[in-house]
Amino acid sequence: MSNFDSDAVNKGDGAKPESRERSRVLRYDEVRTSQVRLIKSVKSDAKKQNSRKAILRVRRLMDDNGVHIRTEVDIQSKRISQVIQEINTDVEGISPNRNPPVVPLELFFHNFLALQERLDTARHSEPRDEELISDLAETVMFAKSEHAINMDNLERLVDAGEITWDLMWAIFPPNILVYRYHRLTEQDQVLKLRAMSQVKRQDNSIFWRLECHIVADDGIKFGLASEPMVAVIDQFTGARKIADLRVFPLKYHEKMSDVRATALDRGRRLATFREPQVIETSGSAMFENRTNRWEAYQFPSHGRIIIDVAGFRSVNPNITFLPEVHAKLRRESLTEEQLIISTPVMLGFCFSNSRWGAFAMSRLVDVEWNHEAFEDLVLEAPTKVLVRSLVKQHSSQGDGLDDIVSGKGKGIICLFSGPPGSGKTLTAEAVAEITRKPLYSVSAGDLGIRPTDVDQKLSEIMELSRKWNSVLLLDEADVFLQKRDSADIQRNALVSIFLRQLEYYQGILILTTNRASECDAAFESRIHIPIVYPELDESARRKIWATFLRKIKDTPHGATVEITEEDISRLAKMEINGRKIKNIFSSARIVAREMDEMLSISHIDIVLNATKSGFKAIDPR
Repeated sequence: MSNFDSDAVNKGDGAKPESRERSRVLRYDEVRTSQVRLIKSVKSDAKKQNSRKAILRVRRLMDDNGVHIRTEVDIQSKRISQVIQEINTDVEGISPNRNPPVVPLELFFHNFLALQERLDTARHSEPRDEELISDLAETVMFAKSEHAINMDNLERLVDAGEITWDLMWAIFPPNILVYRYHRLTEQDQVLKLRAMSQVKRQDNSIFWRLECHIVADDGIKFGLASEPMVAVIDQFTGARKIADLRVFPLKYHEKMSDVRATALDRGRRLATFREPQVIETSGSAMFENRTNRWEAYQFPSHGRIIIDVAGFRSVNPNITFLPEVHAKLRRESLTEEQLIISTPVMLGFCFSNSRWGAFAMSRLVDVEWNHEAFEDLVLEAPTKVLVRSLVKQHSSQGDGLDDIVSGKGKGIICLFSGPPGSGKTLTAEAVAEITRKPLYSVSAGDLGIRPTDVDQKLSEIMELSRKWNSVLLLDEADVFLQKRDSADIQRNALVSIFLRQLEYYQGILILTTNRASECDAAFESRIHIPIVYPELDESARRKIWATFLRKIKDTPHGATVEITEEDISRLAKMEINGRKIKNIFSSARIVAREMDEMLSISHIDIVLNATKSGFKAIDPR
């Protein structure tokens, strides 16, 4: 095995002058096993004798096959050690507590200008510290000779906006801000480089692994965290455009100012979040396949979400993209750099598809509550007054209706019964709007059928609903409401569990059913607002058609609607439910838009004629 002194170049290192043998830089090789245990040091007797005089000891680490792993430098000069630590405040990869301190060879390349400045300052200081000047001069000469070729090659490549694989480390000094495109949420991201290392996979392919810092909330603490989705750059041949790398220094981005400004605004918003918080989103979100590989994937999200990192952590403790904060920070005291490197995603739950995920910060917007939704309901006036009064008072007072026993009877329980499309779900949505709460919709099928599973799942859902201050909608709850029967033990258990859970629920719970007459008698005393929705009559259908038409006219394109009162009267005679009316109206708008025409009765007739046979097949009545 050849000694480092006789090597001309290693990993792009510059050629070493002959005077190096007489310098105070000692060089040798260390051979290690895969367990990183020293086997043998290749060091001459003369160098062992001069070891105490050396200010730097350069060690090439080799594996047991003689392949170079990395080069480290032991800093034996206390003065140089202090200078290096002052230059590299908060830089990882330096071991100041080791005796002597150890740093990677590449650090001298990144510190060259700073070391030169320290040398110039020492030479002009009074009184002169000759030993410091001597050690600095030797260190600067070492850095310059060690990386002379690297400096020349790097300047030529960077001028062309390119970089090679072997010189990749040279454009990534410690703590530099780096850029990458967060593919799964389709956003730009800025990170702060923490550490960089070359890694070999099991298939022997090589890549650069970049571990970075971000500012995030991990559900327990807020502050500096390691970016859980590690950035990698796979090995390539020849030169490649820096801006084409999967991750590269931010300063090489052609729109650096815009990226910084966007990241800064995003960070400022992150600092204002207090959880849980209801927000709206659209576009791509991110989650993971729960397989052995735990691969992240993209899924569509839209509508209202709840930002709840602690809840996400509780339900998904093993997700790999969950950050871990290692240094607490105060939200109101973040520096500009800390704001810029803030996480581009917020963790929470999407109500429209009942999915946990990481949602793009750049697409989060404040909720606009629709206070007119309740007025559009086709309900009797006294029923509207009762519903509005109870839910509004419950929301404003917080404690709700109380019971003699502490913790019981503080919720508002509603039972909406009626045929499909009669307005049950729409009423639940309207209640959520007037109380300014998110609607958390759960199907009875989501709870399972085994009593123990139902009890556990229902407890989890009700606790989340309480924490989120949401309106909880349990749709198609017939299986939990049915009359108990001595011949059906499992059904009896489900009903009993549900009755007990209702006793202690403190929020607004809305149950829907198509078979109110089959409900167990015990529910009668627990329901505060029972509403029966009849089949829609002509008057109700007319109001629904007119409501959709009014909403169209209230939009910026309202003037492009050509539907008369006579048209609405004709449509109201059709015996269809409210959900079908909504779907027909929506389809007609799409047809009109595709034909580049004003919405008219002809477009509605197109939809009606095309779907008539299909509706008859589903419901032959």
